[in-house]
Amino acid sequence: MMLFVLNLIMALLWLFLGGSGSVVSFGVGYLMGFSFLWLFQSVLPDTGYLRRSVALVRFLGAFAREFLISNWVMARAVLFGRQQDLYPNLLTYDVSGLTPFEILVLSHCITLTPGTTTVGVSEDWSRLTLHAFDARDPAQVRASIDRSLRAPLLAFTR
Repeated sequence: MMLFVLNLIMALLWLFLGGSGSVVSFGVGYLMGFSFLWLFQSVLPDTGYLRRSVALVRFLGAFAREFLISNWVMARAVLFGRQQDLYPNLLTYDVSGLTPFEILVLSHCITLTPGTTTVGVSEDWSRLTLHAFDARDPAQVRASIDRSLRAPLLAFTR
């Protein structure tokens, strides 16, 4: 938290010394402050702020990539696919060991990517029930979620 506050102070100083007082100026100051903190991270206390901030950007990038890819796949399947080639199905996804916040974010990310929807959470919060548009290979669907969403999310939250 201390490094975050320090970063905000540097951004505000940049904003006030720059004289423009715009959101863009604040953003530039924030990025410059973050870069300054990144350069001197060896002498600053390790609070996880820098690592988690970079992991958050990577998670958002991974989610955006999955979102675009799944939109492309869904559009291609709807426009050019045959009904006989569709294999929709319900499957379960193990989320044991995740915190309620991580389960919430993961389930929303799964639902926001077209083709897969979170239907429910088990009573003991250990499994998600998912509906997949193409579930020919449920293990492959689970592995894809592990690789593309869960791993970047855990890098950010832990």
